[in-house]
Amino acid sequence: MTRLNQIVAAGLIGSAAAFAASADVITVDFQQPALDRWVYPFASNPGREVVAPTFGAILQPGFDDRDGQFLVGFDTASQVTPGLDPSAYLVVSARVKVVVSSDQQFRYDPSFDPVSTLFAEDDPSWTPDADTGKPVELFGVGYRNGWTVDTFLETSPFGGVPIVPPAEGARNVFPAMFDGAGVASDISRQVREGFDWQPMAIGRIDGLATGELVPAATEMEFVVDLCQPTVREYFQRALQGGKLRLMISSLSPAQGGPSGGTGDPTYPAFFTKENPTALINGWTAKLELVVMTGQLADRTGDGIVDFTDYLDFLNAYDSADPSADYNGDCIVDFADYLEFLNWYNS
Repeated sequence: MTRLNQIVAAGLIGSAAAFAASADVITVDFQQPALDRWVYPFASNPGREVVAPTFGAILQPGFDDRDGQFLVGFDTASQVTPGLDPSAYLVVSARVKVVVSSDQQFRYDPSFDPVSTLFAEDDPSWTPDADTGKPVELFGVGYRNGWTVDTFLETSPFGGVPIVPPAEGARNVFPAMFDGAGVASDISRQVREGFDWQPMAIGRIDGLATGELVPAATEMEFVVDLCQPTVREYFQRALQGGKLRLMISSLSPAQGGPSGGTGDPTYPAFFTKENPTALINGWTAKLELVVMTGQLADRTGDGIVDFTDYLDFLNAYDSADPSADYNGDCIVDFADYLEFLNWYNS
């Protein structure tokens, strides 16, 4: 035990009283979303499309760079108690799975690509792409024009009037980047605005090599990077409200038009829950979460917070065990020590 730990422990031995409390470890497994929606200005039957193509209209006036997008939503209140303080949700892991509906249409790219790879080659800021294809990426969701997570439904309007042209930055729901206060900014036009933003996750496919064509009925998995503070906070706020909304997007280029891109398509598409074949085969979007809630200082799970829990944390802290990462930033440091003490004394 370090000298600092000895001092803190000595102060707690005499003052800590055992009290009834418990930390709940909840495993969430949604086999189907509460809503999904192809977010595209020319979608003829919003919220009822059987597939959701994801593609970019790169640098095309009147269109967002991230043009065809796939919104998936899960209502978590039935499995994770809503309404707690956001800090009371410790998200241990999060995975989203979708199934590819297009056959041999796009090449697998599991790596992050800077937007500069999509600049014109005569642009001095252009950089060559190190591999074939563009990744499929997962983002949190923001809203505009008065819409919110509670009011935007599968069949809600795409955006304002007129939709196109031009309709850049006009969609009511969009893939977002978030600041420290949780304020959302639309990243749909990031190529022409020239900035990079790390997604929550990049779609990965087991058994497939980079550059290979992706067969239909292939499952793509997104393992969410909860080490990013804004990602962790997004999930905490979503669980607090009981509604988790996520956007799947790709900058795989396509030419614009009502058909979702002219010429031979080279972009990914995914089954929605409105697709009868997807329902029969279980090919709808899925969510897996492991979340700790309640009194997070009850490390032994006996319903009592006492000095045994403190010693258990102390051992984990001294060995940099991930279970001592109480602020979820993937680093075990003094900030976690203070966070645990807040829970211990609450």
